[in-house]
Amino acid sequence: MEQEEMSKDIMEILSPVLGQELAAAIIEHRSRTLKKPLTAYAARIQLKEYLKTGNPVEAAEMQILRGWRAIKSDWYFNEKAREAGSIDASVGRRTTVDAARDFLSGEDHSGDAFGFSGIRRH
Repeated sequence: MEQEEMSKDIMEILSPVLGQELAAAIIEHRSRTLKKPLTAYAARIQLKEYLKTGNPVEAAEMQILRGWRAIKSDWYFNEKAREAGSIDASVGRRTTVDAARDFLSGEDHSGDAFGFSGIRRH
């Protein structure tokens, strides 16, 4: 089968879910960037994984951005959890600099800096 005809078949598999532009980007990512062209069979398998994520467009974009040859739904969910963890960990967390600045300015945060309570500046 000719390369152009294969790409057309793959587009027909991916584009109903990903849209024309993203489907073309996945095909290009595999063939040009990774030098591992996608087959129609592999595209059908990959599409199932995209759908398992509940957000196939985001999953396909993650695949491209991470430089992955493929994506599995558990990889997607692990990445989302990791991203959320790094965001959650930084929200509301006070650093040593925050605590020092507050201490020197005389602000009373009732020990919220590091879980110490009752420490006051005299």
